[in-house]
Amino acid sequence: MTTTAVTSRRAPEVAARIRFSGLYAQAESFYTRQLALAESGGAAGLAATFAPGTAPDGWDAGPGHRFWIGKLEIDPENEHTLRTRCSIFSRPVAPGPGGLRVTVVEDVLTRFGDDWLATDRRVLRDTAL
Repeated sequence: MTTTAVTSRRAPEVAARIRFSGLYAQAESFYTRQLALAESGGAAGLAATFAPGTAPDGWDAGPGHRFWIGKLEIDPENEHTLRTRCSIFSRPVAPGPGGLRVTVVEDVLTRFGDDWLATDRRVLRDTAL
């Protein structure tokens, strides 16, 4: 078995990939927590995932819906600010009309202490489904 040593020339590239992977995992965790709050219908908890004064008006889903993350892209501006684009799939729990819904959110996530909060959000809904 052969192994490849990290040379001093490659060390910065490897370190950057490790930092990116950590930021990606944190963004994924943010959306997982936010979607769990949306499923539970906890409007106050959901609002707490946004910076003060930035929570969107009227979350139109909630109890009775299931959510899951599709594609997640992150573009780190620095260690404290991420630009993200995330596709979110939802469907009613109960069978019947109102099938799959696809929403894309474009966020600016900003680190506040140990948490990430959305400081800006753009929502794109697929009305063709």
